[in-house]
Amino acid sequence: MSRKKELVFEKDEIVIGGDLRALIYSYFHEIPVIYSSLHPPLRFDKFDKFLDPTLGVLGFPEGQICTPRQVWERLVFLLGISGLMPINNLENTLRIAENRLTVSTGTKLINFKFNKLVIYEDKGIAGLTRVSEEKRKKNRVVDWINVRSGCRHDHLYLEDDDDFVKEIYFYPTERSDNKKLKDLAAVSYLTDEQLKDFNFSDTMAKFKIKKMMKEAGIRGARNGRDVKNPEKYKYYAVKVEPAEREVWPDVVRYYEPDERFEFRYDTVEELLVQSGKPQGYLSKLCEVI
Repeated sequence: MSRKKELVFEKDEIVIGGDLRALIYSYFHEIPVIYSSLHPPLRFDKFDKFLDPTLGVLGFPEGQICTPRQVWERLVFLLGISGLMPINNLENTLRIAENRLTVSTGTKLINFKFNKLVIYEDKGIAGLTRVSEEKRKKNRVVDWINVRSGCRHDHLYLEDDDDFVKEIYFYPTERSDNKKLKDLAAVSYLTDEQLKDFNFSDTMAKFKIKKMMKEAGIRGARNGRDVKNPEKYKYYAVKVEPAEREVWPDVVRYYEPDERFEFRYDTVEELLVQSGKPQGYLSKLCEVI
């Protein structure tokens, strides 16, 4: 029976996390970043405010308004080619024992001897200290919807006052080369109890989505001309089909102190405002790419 290949590296500090916050910290401090899984922002996410001076440091043209997804993709690229993202596996298992971080990629074991871990994401990590406090907010729930009829319109966004299907984002479909056709993502904010309730299921979301689209004047495909008035067309009802549901928990855990760990809770905007310009290799890399 073959054994996994084992590698050992020594790093003073390591950032833990695959979300935008961890990548920003890794970039500005030029510290390696390791993750259990990558968590890119959603394609329709936006920054709370425009951060042009800071985004310029990442190599974006002056005046360009960037989305969190674009910044995340840029950072993955820069950290990857600079060697600060030493593991490119999509899913990893992380385990901590004393001052050693063991990463299992499924085919090999990689060990890192460290002095400090800067932790942004704690999911899937064994060996942390005990949780002293936990704050849980509503889950962000995204229902990805294929639009079968009613995919030709000018709307980009719909909003409702209720947390169930609070926002609808329309985007060019990836199921066809015709980018004039739109699918949608519906965003809800639900408790753990609501997630188990059929009244908040993707089936019920489908009915509310159809209602919101109809109220916005979105119609299905044409269904011939009106018999009473041949100059007018009749239309089928909007038809939508749930494709996938993603649940993004909003949980913050506070841990008992340990000199090996620095748990950070900065927001993306706070990190971008507070961070300076990289002075080493990454700074030069940004200038030529």
